[in-house]
Amino acid sequence: MGDLEVDTRVEPAGDDGRYRAKLSRDWAIWGPNGGYVVAVALRAAGLALGRERPASIVAHILGVAAFDDVDLEVALLRTSRFASSARVTMRQGDRPIVEALVWGLDPGGAVLEHDMAPPPDVAAHDTLPSRAERLADLPEGEGPPPFSFFDNLDMVPLDWRDNWPPPGPLDPVTRSWLRFRPTPRFDDPWVDAC
Repeated sequence: MGDLEVDTRVEPAGDDGRYRAKLSRDWAIWGPNGGYVVAVALRAAGLALGRERPASIVAHILGVAAFDDVDLEVALLRTSRFASSARVTMRQGDRPIVEALVWGLDPGGAVLEHDMAPPPDVAAHDTLPSRAERLADLPEGEGPPPFSFFDNLDMVPLDWRDNWPPPGPLDPVTRSWLRFRPTPRFDDPWVDAC
């Protein structure tokens, strides 16, 4: 099992917006999970911008990374009294992996009020079997592939298929209660956003 805070850490690799990180196998789904890789880019932006919290990230995943070191370069694009924007480029050797645009904010600027949609009407997490319980009920060798990514989550699926692989294409929808393990929430807003 990984730890999101530890596995997304980046270290400065110079004084010019360059950083380095190592991608962990604990976030594998065929290769490193894309959201995990983008989270590493977000952590680099957080260090470079020095703002209290992230406001947005838009990322293009340009290639499948290897479980190895990545180089990150953060270029400041704009800064104001309460906000800064940066571009993050992640590479492995000469291979581009991620290009991301990030805004970071400090308190004191304009405040937006959000109209939160009501939660869906679904069964409570404590009334359903977990993913681990469902897998334990299957015969040996049956069920979905055993990717280490899922070890990082307490996962309670709302829908479940015992037969894997499915007989044909499925709707691109999955519904589950999810919580990170071993730490479900983080005090650092940049890590919590990951």
